[in-house]
Amino acid sequence: MAGGLYMQDDFAGKEAYGRQLLERYGQWLSRIELVNHEELEAVSREVNDLLTEQDGELHQELLKQIGQLHNKVTEMLWMSEHMKILHDLSHIFAKTYEENQILLKAFELVSRVMRADAFFIAFFDEGDCEIRVPISIDSGINYGPLTIPYGQGLISKVIDTRQTIHIRTMKDEPSEPEMIRWGSPEIDTNTCIFVPLMLGNQMKGVISAQSYREFAYKKEHEELLKIIGFQVASAIETARLYERMYQMSFQDELTGIANYRAFHRDLENLLSDEESSVALIMLDSDSLKVVNDHHGHHVGDAMIRRIAEAMKAVAGKEDTAYRYAGDEFMLLSPDATMEEAEEKVRAIREYLRVRPLVHENCCIPVAVSVGIARYPEDEKTADGLKRAADEALYRSKRRGKNCTTVYAIG
Repeated sequence: MAGGLYMQDDFAGKEAYGRQLLERYGQWLSRIELVNHEELEAVSREVNDLLTEQDGELHQELLKQIGQLHNKVTEMLWMSEHMKILHDLSHIFAKTYEENQILLKAFELVSRVMRADAFFIAFFDEGDCEIRVPISIDSGINYGPLTIPYGQGLISKVIDTRQTIHIRTMKDEPSEPEMIRWGSPEIDTNTCIFVPLMLGNQMKGVISAQSYREFAYKKEHEELLKIIGFQVASAIETARLYERMYQMSFQDELTGIANYRAFHRDLENLLSDEESSVALIMLDSDSLKVVNDHHGHHVGDAMIRRIAEAMKAVAGKEDTAYRYAGDEFMLLSPDATMEEAEEKVRAIREYLRVRPLVHENCCIPVAVSVGIARYPEDEKTADGLKRAADEALYRSKRRGKNCTTVYAIG
């Protein structure tokens, strides 16, 4: 304080000092977030020397309330700023279905709202013996993905108790060996927050921010990490649901094999490599309509499933079987020669021969007509290859069914 603030014991001096105090208090209240607690304490000491004991106590209470108001406003401003960031995160998550992108965005956000020298997100499904850690960042380096055994350490404790663990200094860390937390081999973190990832009443895992400094986090950081953790868990759940639905859109519901969408996607991908070659085998049931008419559609469905079984049983490691439409099937066999493709067809016929359908003591044989075409010998495009195989299949039908036609020979 300037020397002029040490008042002489005269009325004019006290009146001037009183005006200075009122002006200063007015400034504090107009910009309460800028109040300096050290300045509050200095004013408090000076005023105590000038006021009576009763007035001094009242003045002390006033300064205390100013300090408390400063803390509340600062906290509100802090939360308001970070809620804006959380709002931005929710928009990002709403547009992102890539799990890795969600996890990296979560780390990016946490780093903006608190010091995060180390950071990880762990996932756990009830009944598992391992905890999956897809992202584990220490000093800017991502050491994930990795797995750790369930049942030991602070991560497991948070999962079991569903309670946040906040270690403010290494001195607070539990001493039991199984309570060793997280950190690099060279130096461990001093401050850690472990927050359970919850969706409703379901435990999904743990999110953690850590710092090499002591007392790096406040209670507000725990709450922020809880909010971020909830958003991460929700976004990951949505992304996984989207992925399941996306994959289901490429799967035939009746047979479980791939469908026509998957066929066109995969064929285009195969042909995008100019050096690739692929054999396309097209199959068509010879008697589905007769079976449906005489035995019912449920038996016809069983026939479709039986053909799919045969294709799956014969398909090689690189092959993919598809139900294209109705009783029409495709099999893509990358790098297969025409002789190898014909051998696969013979194996399919043999599978079907020894496994006829049986319905009400009636044995129902399953026969197929087949057309084969090969890229790039027969056609140079995906549509052209499909047309070639389709033409070969049509020739098999005209030849009396239950036979195979190779396009180039046909």
